[in-house]
Amino acid sequence: MIMRGITRRGVLAAGAALPFLVPSSPVLAQGKPVVDIGLGPDVDTLDPHKSTTIVAGQLFIELWEGLTSFAADGAIIPGVAERWETSADGLTWTFYLRGDAKWSDGSAVTAADFVFAWRRAVTPTTLLGLPEWIAPIRNALPILQTGKDPASLGVEAVNDRTLKVTLEHPKPDLTVYTAYWILSPLHRASVAQHGDSFAQPGKLIGNGPFMLTGAVPQSHYTLAVNPHYHGAKSIAVAGAKYHVTEDLQTELKRFRAGELLATKEVPPTQLDWARANLADSLRLAYRASTFFLIPNLTKAPWKDNPDLCVALSMAIDRKVIVEKITKGGELPAYAMTPEGLVGYTPPKPDWADLPPAERIARAKALFAKAGYGPDKPLSLELLYNTNELNRQVAVAVAAMWQQTLGVKTTLSNQEFKIVVSRMKEHTYPDIVRITWAVGLVTEYLNLLRSRANTVGPGYINPALDRAMEDVDQALTLDDFRAKLAVAEKIAMADMPMIPVMRQASRRLISPKLKGWVDNPLDLHSARYLSVG
Repeated sequence: MIMRGITRRGVLAAGAALPFLVPSSPVLAQGKPVVDIGLGPDVDTLDPHKSTTIVAGQLFIELWEGLTSFAADGAIIPGVAERWETSADGLTWTFYLRGDAKWSDGSAVTAADFVFAWRRAVTPTTLLGLPEWIAPIRNALPILQTGKDPASLGVEAVNDRTLKVTLEHPKPDLTVYTAYWILSPLHRASVAQHGDSFAQPGKLIGNGPFMLTGAVPQSHYTLAVNPHYHGAKSIAVAGAKYHVTEDLQTELKRFRAGELLATKEVPPTQLDWARANLADSLRLAYRASTFFLIPNLTKAPWKDNPDLCVALSMAIDRKVIVEKITKGGELPAYAMTPEGLVGYTPPKPDWADLPPAERIARAKALFAKAGYGPDKPLSLELLYNTNELNRQVAVAVAAMWQQTLGVKTTLSNQEFKIVVSRMKEHTYPDIVRITWAVGLVTEYLNLLRSRANTVGPGYINPALDRAMEDVDQALTLDDFRAKLAVAEKIAMADMPMIPVMRQASRRLISPKLKGWVDNPLDLHSARYLSVG
């Protein structure tokens, strides 16, 4: 739940503006512009149930709308539901759907469309990418894990405009979950007709502010305004074109050439140059995220060896990384969960603020306890997706491990999709780099639950499982935050995922692009944008 007033914002970078190629006017369609925006790496899928990446979320929020939605600043606002009620015990939520909610073919969005979509999500053959995101719904996990009848899922269409949701446990921030794509509705007829190919251009019928009109893998996705969307009249653009931009230098060149009005990132090596030359375009903002190094806990030497993970975590000088290496507004991260979500501030491990010499001494002692040292050096492979920032951080971390612990690190980079696939299948040799950026505050520690075998590191700790079960039972946000901190401390004691930093949003936004609001989710729907 992102609440107005509690998010931390970056500021527009200062600097003298030097001559550069000003972005040209965007292409016009029916008198309105089509905005060109950098997407970052290509998405893994456009099926909202199968995706395991946050990258695809930028397209999902354009093509679908859930019961709730995101405002330009990331706050939760009504979506398909115009209002909702909660029972005293927090287990039953009733959502009342707006009467003008339409699919892109003009048919009405009904409560039954949500029932259909959520049941599809938990059907084992769907291969749901992020099961924890639907876990609060009653019977969701039993259906996924045992093949129980999906009809037993805790969701009911009382009538066309009333949806009743029953939970396994109280969930004070449920309206954050309902804004995400896994809990969006699906168009029943098109899914029945096309099966798993329903999300392709020409087949996809969504209920979001835009429609998918074209897709070229590793190139771009074109969207046009959904004329049946309830807020279509207020949308100032005719559409959006999201460009796959894995190569940051190329993305920068395209921005300067006027081909893009917004980039996904700024090349780390060009950040100082951008401060001096593109000060009116550079946007640095806090992003609720964690840049992780994740050991493969399913194999030696990482399995059942938390001392090794903690030692490597201690040996990383996070302040040096964010102040000397990345320099883009990133913050050191010691806990799994980022700051600012539902007002939660994670605790720090007791070594976080130690003087460097004392911290390194403790790291060496744990490294020796784990079975390694000068007489038995550790060699490992660190896998990251191809990206200049990732490379810079990987090089810095490898140097720190070498200097403090004598660790020999081989760096390996691959395409984003391949890295995600290897992480899910636990086929990476030692450590994989991944950024987890989502506004669902429990979904960082949920990666560490024993049941999280889809995208988690393979961590098994009954104490953590019990602590997260306590979190699940919290009725109030204050109790929720307190119990989450207890679970966080258990996780930090083992470091099954090594947090390095909170990644900042670092973008170039043309002064011509209006309505762009920095937000900690770093999700920006084109429905809020205009060109002037």
